Amino acid sequence: MSDFELALLFSEYLNTANFIFSNFMALVFAMLTASFFLAHRMERWVAILFLALYSIGAIMTGSGVLFAFSDFAALGVHIHETARQSADLAWLGPAGAGGAGMGAMPVMISILLAVAYLGSLGFFFVVRARRIERPENDEAAP
Repeated sequence: MSDFELALLFSEYLNTANFIFSNFMALVFAMLTASFFLAHRMERWVAILFLALYSIGAIMTGSGVLFAFSDFAALGVHIHETARQSADLAWLGPAGAGGAGMGAMPVMISILLAVAYLGSLGFFFVVRARRIERPENDEAAP
C-alpha cells in the first residue's frame, strides 16, 4: 500500500469512527432525555422493555465504536512503525514520538463507552426513584 493510500485510509478510519461515535452519543443523550421526562411515569414492565431496547442499541453501537477505533488505532500503530522508512508519512500524528498514543486508544475508548453507558443507566434509576426534584404543573401554561 502506498503512503498516500495509508494516509487516506487513516483519515477515512477516523471519519468513520467519529461518525459511529456520534451515533452512540446521540443514543446516550436520547436516553438521558427520555429518562428525565419519562422514567418516573413508566410502569415496571415498560421500564424493563425500555432499558432492554436501549441496552441492545447501546451495546451494538458501542461495539461498532470500539471496533472502528481499534482498527483506527492499529492503522496508527502501523503508520508509526513504517513512518521511519518514508518521509511522506511524517506529517501524520502517529508518525511522531510515542505514536500519538495509538496503542492505548482501544482501552481509552472502552472506558469511555462503559462510563457513558453505566452513567446513563444510573441516571435512569436516579430519576425513576424521584431523587431529582422538578415541579410538575398540571395547570396550562399562559
